[in-house]
Amino acid sequence: MRRRTVLGLGLLALGACASQPPDFSYGGAGFQIDNVRLNLAYAERNFGDMSLYRGKPAEAAAAIAQFEAAVAGMRNPATSIALPMRYGSQVAAAVREERDALGIPLDVLPGTVAQALANAVGPLQSGDQAAITRALSNPIFTLGPQETYQRLSNLPRMWTLESIAPILTRAAGSESGVVLR
Repeated sequence: MRRRTVLGLGLLALGACASQPPDFSYGGAGFQIDNVRLNLAYAERNFGDMSLYRGKPAEAAAAIAQFEAAVAGMRNPATSIALPMRYGSQVAAAVREERDALGIPLDVLPGTVAQALANAVGPLQSGDQAAITRALSNPIFTLGPQETYQRLSNLPRMWTLESIAPILTRAAGSESGVVLR
């Protein structure tokens, strides 16, 4: 009987973790490369299911900005994030996946992508069309502001990004691991 109770409570706790809504309450600070642990801690919650952002371009931009900032932070030798080497190719594939969806070249540094997307969040939230156009006119958005807006509004499923999110969340609590370069 006691074992069933413990198992039931464990499953209930697991379900509660899996169903937490996205949380960008830490605002622009979360998109900063120096906040790599914070970005990783919210990874599963904020980009574990990108379909939540259909019709929500500001939230989509925030989630991808957070992912790019996390990647930039993990590349920094000063961080001691332990991400097993076997996940490096999956992180790289997730970067390719989201950049293909938004028309962002692979040679743009993750910190630059994070900043450009973070700069678009405010205008996207406000709905100010002129400000949205200015923010999405950044040259890293090779599809142009209108198409980038459309893609942020209707992101495809990002299976690779979503599958790496729980691993990145676990990496937030790790130390002295492999640093991505």
